Amino acid sequence: MFQLKNKIAFLLFVSISFNLVSQKEVRLNNLSACAVLQQNQTIEEARKSAIFNVKLLALQEAGISEVITANQFFDVKKGSSSDKDEYYESTFADLKGEISKFTIRSFDQSVGETGEVNICVRADISVMKFDVEPLGKTNLLVEGLSSRYKNGDPIFVKISSPNPVYYWVFLIDGDGKYSLLYPFNNQQSNFIESNKIISLPEKSFNWNVTTSNKEGEKNGLLFVSYPQNVSISTQQITDFNSWASWYNQLDYTKRSKQIKNFLIF
Repeated sequence: MFQLKNKIAFLLFVSISFNLVSQKEVRLNNLSACAVLQQNQTIEEARKSAIFNVKLLALQEAGISEVITANQFFDVKKGSSSDKDEYYESTFADLKGEISKFTIRSFDQSVGETGEVNICVRADISVMKFDVEPLGKTNLLVEGLSSRYKNGDPIFVKISSPNPVYYWVFLIDGDGKYSLLYPFNNQQSNFIESNKIISLPEKSFNWNVTTSNKEGEKNGLLFVSYPQNVSISTQQITDFNSWASWYNQLDYTKRSKQIKNFLIF
């Protein structure tokens, strides 16, 4: 969670960055996947694992490669004498598709034959398939973002680009809510020249991380770049589906996205 003057309201996110020549939407309704409730794991954490699994299943059902780009969960384990944080690294692959819409229908749980507790999710998922790899996308270089922040810490990042592009920065918080962090208003320029370094946030703004979760909160910054400016407002973006609706307006042969995870403790 962030505070941007007023508090602005990350987790599994299947993050596949591409831009390609033709696309086709595959709709998968009432798709189901499960996760086993592990020892010392909460129901909410198991539900997130089930969501991760159903998204992987959707990509596979749509005929996309099994090598999937994913920003996976932070597993935070706290002991009396020391803290142990296990981080899954983000892996990157040029897959020919991405999830474009995700709606949960329901959760349920059951006991397996060996006594394990299975947490399952049913969801309606749309997957956008592409034909070829992108040629015209520009990835931003993002520096200065740590993997861990204390509650109340400020965040500062520096971005640059090999080509002139427009860019947007979004927050994905621990509840899966999306917020537009930059540009926050029409007075802020989101254009970056070739090889120019830009520091964010601007001096008149503060990006402070906050959480009320004693176990820590998983957040992330999502960076999008595109060669043209596209209208967007802070009220427009609230969750994955509203973000994806905006993102899918962009020419998929030129758009690019990347996500950077961090933990607030």
